[in-house]
Amino acid sequence: MNIKELKGNKKNCNLVLYLRKVVESYRAGFVSSKELKADLHMDFKRVRQLNRWYFKHRIIPYLKPQRRKLMKPEINKTKDLEAKIKWLEKENEMLKMKSIAWETLMDIAENNLIFLSKKSSYPSR
Repeated sequence: MNIKELKGNKKNCNLVLYLRKVVESYRAGFVSSKELKADLHMDFKRVRQLNRWYFKHRIIPYLKPQRRKLMKPEINKTKDLEAKIKWLEKENEMLKMKSIAWETLMDIAENNLIFLSKKSSYPSR
């Protein structure tokens, strides 16, 4: 972006987008500080302030991404996982007992000639 384009947008001199374009063109080397002072009446102190602002708000977030804070400490997480394992083991035992009871019920019913399971071939009566 050259100085003519920046000069054309001079009426928007306080808008953030305009100031960002000025700083980006200055940082890229398209415009020198002398040109900014002569054509845009922007002194070197203002350019330095904008340059620091640009670095702080536009560049640093890409260089140092923010770390996420843990919601719970690791100790609580391990305790929660251990408690979940115990609960799942109890649930597993209950399901095993239910399956054994169901198989026993099926065996007793089949011995008494009551067919509960759905099979394609039933004995004819």
